[in-house]
Amino acid sequence: MIHVKNVKILSTAGEQGAAKVLKKGFSFECSPVNLLVGDQGCGKSTLLRMLQKNSKDLKLDLAEHVIRDSVQSYYFDSEKDNPRVKNPELYTTMSGQDVGIGVGGAIASRFKSHGEIMQWMVINPLTTAENCVVLLDEPESGLSLTNQFRLIKEISAAVERGCQFFIATHCYPLIEAYDVVSLEHWKTMKGADFIKLAREKRYDRQEKDSSD
Repeated sequence: MIHVKNVKILSTAGEQGAAKVLKKGFSFECSPVNLLVGDQGCGKSTLLRMLQKNSKDLKLDLAEHVIRDSVQSYYFDSEKDNPRVKNPELYTTMSGQDVGIGVGGAIASRFKSHGEIMQWMVINPLTTAENCVVLLDEPESGLSLTNQFRLIKEISAAVERGCQFFIATHCYPLIEAYDVVSLEHWKTMKGADFIKLAREKRYDRQEKDSSD
């Protein structure tokens, strides 16, 4: 389901650091799964935060049912929202269900791997998510390749239940599976085309380094 139909950057003045990385006037048509991709420092997380805040520096073209039904959103930053560093009681809900892990869970998380925590906080809530906007910042962080493919499966299933995703990511399987919004090239493209360009860019750097 499409909750946000179009995103346009009206200004880069309001969000800290946005002026250095985001392109005023850039817009893109939204799909059920929107991957924000590009090299480090190109503005993926910045744009995601602006979406999460419904920033006045963005113009969001919303579907009618969003305004009518006040569709819920869920935001998760794999770095800042890790329960090892954040009070678990501060977590929000997804589709009306508490996705916080509780004080006991926070203690137990000290004995689990980063990937296990990411399963707990990202993949598991998606199994019941419905009719909401989900914003994820590098949800693949710490996940094994098997669980990255499981993440894709759960995203696809959640889309069937009315969820729309905006994801800042470097995840190869995710990028390969969907179209992407490249903040390096300022356009929407096939994930496979973005991977090809990234590979060519890497080879160009290697050749330049070897010539130097």
